[in-house]
Amino acid sequence: MNSLLYLLLLLAFQRAESSGYLELSFKSDFNLKAVVNVSSSSEDVSPTLIPFHISPNKTETLHKIPINLKDGLTYQLSIFVINQDRLDIDNSTVTASFVPKQGILSPLTVMFPFKGIKINVGCDKQWFGEKCDVFCCSETASRVGKECNALGQLGCPEGKRGLDCGQKIAKTWCKCKNQGKCISSFGKNLREKMQCACPVGFSGAHCEKEVPTIEVMSTYGVDPKKFEIGTAKMLYDSVIDNEMVEVSRPHSSHLLHNLKINDA
Repeated sequence: MNSLLYLLLLLAFQRAESSGYLELSFKSDFNLKAVVNVSSSSEDVSPTLIPFHISPNKTETLHKIPINLKDGLTYQLSIFVINQDRLDIDNSTVTASFVPKQGILSPLTVMFPFKGIKINVGCDKQWFGEKCDVFCCSETASRVGKECNALGQLGCPEGKRGLDCGQKIAKTWCKCKNQGKCISSFGKNLREKMQCACPVGFSGAHCEKEVPTIEVMSTYGVDPKKFEIGTAKMLYDSVIDNEMVEVSRPHSSHLLHNLKINDA
């Protein structure tokens, strides 16, 4: 029985090529027509261009844009806003650079014309880990009375442990911080260990490390003939809290946005 279980464990999880994607969400007070360009630091990865439209106070989400998490590539998002409602501004560009890891990236503040931006780095089905490079087959796991846990390893349902998953987990065993959950995992030698599964925004053995936020830069192209003092003041005062931030962080960690007004 143990030999069969060991074989199934080997088949159920392994490290392989990464398989992940981006989901981008935007929100604004205005009607916007825009194009997002997703590019990376690798010349082997072709940029992805996606046009989209945002209606006032409605969230627009661009789903499952394929990316490579394995090689530690730096990705850059460039959002070109080409039509803005009720304002004498020709265009604006919002950019952000980051190395993707599974989780949600939300700048703490955003600038005109957006009031919410969220970047979700997700793993494809049956792929796990911060780089989506851990494969776990849920069908194989179920054959031995287990399931793929949040770390991509074979384990018991949440709150349970033991070879038959019949025992309860004491919260004090893992000493998880920041609302991390103590979960059961079985290695290839069939030995069970208790680990912390961290919520979005935290990492580390005990979820003690805060995932860094990202910086967003906004650039405005303005027709000088239409540019008025009132509009300029509004632009400079338009740094607002991001409505899509999912992890609260101390005020001291806020990153300032760079604002540049172009003459043409």
